[in-house]
Amino acid sequence: MTSLSFDTTQPSQTIGLNGYTVDPIFTVGDKIGTYVPPGILDGIGATSLNDTTVRFYVNHELGNTVGYKYTLANGTQLSGARVSYFDVDKRTFQIVDSGLAYNTIVNRAGNVVSSSAVYSATNVNGIDTPSGFNRFCSASLYEPNQFGAGNGLVDKIYFANEESGTSASEASEYALDVKTNTLYAVPWFGRAGFENVTEINTGTTTKVAFLIGDDRSPATGVPLTLYVGDKVAGSSNFLERNGLSGGKLYVWVADDPTNATDVIEKDPREFNGNNSSLKGKFVEIDQYDAAKAGTTGYDSLGFVTQAQQDSLAFAAGAFGFVRIEDVSTNPKDGTQVAFNATGNSSLFGGQDSWGTTYRIDIDFNNIATGDIVGKVDILNDGNVSKDAGARSVDNLDWADDGKIYLQEDPAFSGFGQTSKIANSIFSIDPANANPSSTVTRVATSDRSAAGLPATQTDSEPSSIGAWETSGILDVSKLFGNQGGQVLVFDTQAHSLKDGTIITATNIDGNGDGTKTAAENLVEGGQVAFLIAPNANLIQNSSLVSGTSGDDDIAATVTPKFDGVNDIVFTGAGNDTIDAPIGGVLASGNRVDAGSGKDTIFIANNDRTFGGSGDDILDATDASGYRASGGTGNDDFFLGSNGRALGGDGDDRFFVQAGGGNLLSGGAGADQFWIFGGQAPTTSNTVLDFQAGTDVIGFIGAGAGVGFAQLTLTGNTIALSSDPTKVIATLTGVDTTTLTAANFAFI
Repeated sequence: MTSLSFDTTQPSQTIGLNGYTVDPIFTVGDKIGTYVPPGILDGIGATSLNDTTVRFYVNHELGNTVGYKYTLANGTQLSGARVSYFDVDKRTFQIVDSGLAYNTIVNRAGNVVSSSAVYSATNVNGIDTPSGFNRFCSASLYEPNQFGAGNGLVDKIYFANEESGTSASEASEYALDVKTNTLYAVPWFGRAGFENVTEINTGTTTKVAFLIGDDRSPATGVPLTLYVGDKVAGSSNFLERNGLSGGKLYVWVADDPTNATDVIEKDPREFNGNNSSLKGKFVEIDQYDAAKAGTTGYDSLGFVTQAQQDSLAFAAGAFGFVRIEDVSTNPKDGTQVAFNATGNSSLFGGQDSWGTTYRIDIDFNNIATGDIVGKVDILNDGNVSKDAGARSVDNLDWADDGKIYLQEDPAFSGFGQTSKIANSIFSIDPANANPSSTVTRVATSDRSAAGLPATQTDSEPSSIGAWETSGILDVSKLFGNQGGQVLVFDTQAHSLKDGTIITATNIDGNGDGTKTAAENLVEGGQVAFLIAPNANLIQNSSLVSGTSGDDDIAATVTPKFDGVNDIVFTGAGNDTIDAPIGGVLASGNRVDAGSGKDTIFIANNDRTFGGSGDDILDATDASGYRASGGTGNDDFFLGSNGRALGGDGDDRFFVQAGGGNLLSGGAGADQFWIFGGQAPTTSNTVLDFQAGTDVIGFIGAGAGVGFAQLTLTGNTIALSSDPTKVIATLTGVDTTTLTAANFAFI
């Protein structure tokens, strides 16, 4: 897609609280270039795409038969859940590109998907389902070797998690190779209502481990499941080299291995309450037996069914949690994981009706022998605070500032009935001696008319839980800021199903003459930033002032000046202003150097004014800038695709490797040095060349190069050695009328 700068014009669907603010960047119904992302936005992963761009991968929690169809590289068309990418400028928070995140699917059988409509070994699940993916839920992206050299995954991988199965096929885990845009099924992760998986530090370079969130609610509860796999060094097989094939599956049992008489707790009736702790161990279960393929309890590949896996888990003594939702690893300790259980009032006598936030510390010291232990702590028991606290906790993220951010998804009839507060986002400090005392509401859904996008109406205005937030992720460091200052999240506005939810794509999928939300974008929602109170973001604009003397103002050195979107006034004196030293994100500044002999180093998209005096304006590494010298004899060192205005005085313009600049000398005898040792990448344009007053100059063109070696055609100048490469264009000037007196060669 062509690069662009997009920012939604629709109102925020979430309100920041306690000093937090919300900045939406995309609303379902928006068209980004040629791509229209569908709704039910959910899990998010993020990575730095290049120096100036962060890529968000975002799940769409669509059912397997809804949403407009998308097309894979081989022509296969699928409806249902999918993953989009949003490329966001680090400097502006604007979207510069968006699209479908994958073009190839490899199913559970290891086959490339080439059919979705019929029973086939090459359909989505490779066994027996005739449709697309069913509800990609939360998500995570992991960089290679995230725990140290050789420790962790080999490739950068985004994990999309299929939360629901169908009558024909059970849910699967999926891993996206972001380098090849190929989405792989991961059958060795077993069966679950996959909410999310989180990578854990095994302390080895040969093994990987993932804790799995299982968002189901059977009468037994669900086990906390751990996958451990061995990496196959040098393998060309994506799953094998990352340890995602052939591994072992474990479930957590509340059996303290250091206590021979320990009572094994089974469910929240025996383990509940704030600050409670329970020691346990992980017990292996056998999720694969090729000899039993196709028999009761095993699929046609030999992997266990969900019912068989549950049977094995609870036969091993697994603790039954109530709907494990999101899981997130402590960024400062890769063996600690926070996880939410959403709760269910119909299980275990309602002991976990309101949901619970847990932390587990896992000890991999004896991983070689399979002896893995883990201690679980309750950080916040929702049954204590009920509707006054964090309720039905769903998604979460352990942020780089040490806080855990929690999101709600109503799972209990009492949700909001007393507080009258809609779905919210909370923070909690797990380092506090009493973490539940730190639970703080930082944002809530805005169901008022002010939060509705144009053309969309709320079909359930009285349903307090019809909107929820999801997918929260700390992206502060990716955008050049301190941890915990900028988080991205999305909103699922389940009751918005008309207007641009239909008309943005306007597809009649079944040809019955009626275009429905289910055939198009399905539901409303947003992607937005959550910005912490008093966040000192480099993207913010700061006002920086100098003195009446000689100032030296440098980005990231001078207080408040980070070189991004700042305003600088230096006044009198011979000043030096350096924005590019702030790093690759330096850009968008406004600089006025005032009087004196000033030196200004210009960053991308800066607007600079030298003022009075003989100034140096250096845009060598910049593009998209505008530099004005003001009065005085100024020197300009040009970058690319900028504008330079000399103003009054005898000014000099030095073209370097860059091109595409517009140059205006203004009054005075100006020198335009259009060749600086090498031809510019593209032609530069002089807007006001005055023959007899101004001079066109060449530096380092080579021995013997002079006026006779130029090709002058129309209003262009080239070297006769390469007459097709235009070096400069002189607006309004017939260059064939110029003489040697109009040129200088050094």
